[in-house]
Amino acid sequence: MKKSSLIFCLFIFSLFFVFNAQSQSSTFSPKGSFSLDMGVPAKPQNPAFEHTMEGLLNAGLDYRYNVYKGLTVGMGLKYTFFTLNSFAFPNTAISGGMQSPGAYVVLGYEKFTTERISFTGSIRGGYSLLMNFNDSCRVNLGKQHISQSFFVEPQVEMVMLTDKVSEHGFSMVLGYSFYLHEFTNEDLCMNKIPSILAEDYEGITRYLSIGFGYRYYMGRN
Repeated sequence: MKKSSLIFCLFIFSLFFVFNAQSQSSTFSPKGSFSLDMGVPAKPQNPAFEHTMEGLLNAGLDYRYNVYKGLTVGMGLKYTFFTLNSFAFPNTAISGGMQSPGAYVVLGYEKFTTERISFTGSIRGGYSLLMNFNDSCRVNLGKQHISQSFFVEPQVEMVMLTDKVSEHGFSMVLGYSFYLHEFTNEDLCMNKIPSILAEDYEGITRYLSIGFGYRYYMGRN
């Protein structure tokens, strides 16, 4: 198992341990919330994707409804941006990147362990465009290269309210995205990527994301 995946699994386990071990009753049960999270993608995979791309932004915006005692469902929009690693190519003047707008549904569980702190485990899944734009695409296609993919992204989050009676909260967010798309030289509109072997293209596109979030809560029970 990759080190980043092991850390993510251990973090999820620790959060659910907190959920079960916490004996204090919840003093805050929101009816719903709007959430915004922004992170930096790290440790991209497969090897070809890791070699040629550098993550800049992984963001999501959604509405979540409290169905029953912290079990939430919702829907939202997601946007990611990777820039091209020009040092991976003989012509270091090459420029470009990949943006991935998408939409998703989210299922999660949020537990307030105190009047100000909550822990959330969630998974969002949906459909996204993978839009590659670079000098090679402009020359060979005259436009950007667009692929489509389903994605799944489990997340864990710790939220702290600005005050015990506040609707506003800020959070730390850890997620891992899986796109059911195998990144290849065709995504970059190239016949071949230097120093990339055939086996380096194997495996779906995925990456770890670490960042911060904002949440606005509506209603108290």
